Amino acid sequence: MGGNNPQSHANNAQIAAEQSECLQLRLEGKSFRAIAAATGLSVATVFNRVEAAIALEINPKAEQLRAIESERLDVYLDRLKVRIDKGDTHAIQTAIRISERRSKLLGLDMPQRIEASVESREVTQQDIELAELVREAKAKNAATLAQLRAERDAEPW
Repeated sequence: MGGNNPQSHANNAQIAAEQSECLQLRLEGKSFRAIAAATGLSVATVFNRVEAAIALEINPKAEQLRAIESERLDVYLDRLKVRIDKGDTHAIQTAIRISERRSKLLGLDMPQRIEASVESREVTQQDIELAELVREAKAKNAATLAQLRAERDAEPW
């Protein structure tokens, strides 16, 4: 559709350049608002360019590795096909393990449910003191989180 349009290639190149520039400025500690002023882009566009640049840095490498591993699994299955078709149980078991590996690799497995039970026992002074320490730590963490959120929200884009 627009992939062969020279204008779309120029736009893609421009967007890539903007992503790189916005990410670099953000890494230098600039606010989104400051980056917008420096680049002439809107604050929302700067935010989108930074997010996209980060995604381009992280996700493709993992996706590339998944694709390579998936191709390897395809090769293994292809090599087993003749033996599987003949009913070779060892080859079938190997194919099942390959399939299980692919499911894990691609995140296709359902989450496992774990049943847990708790035995009731006498509460000791040590249990009470530990529970108090946990409550104090949670309160401290909540206060720190609230402070960090307030600082983030106060930051000018």
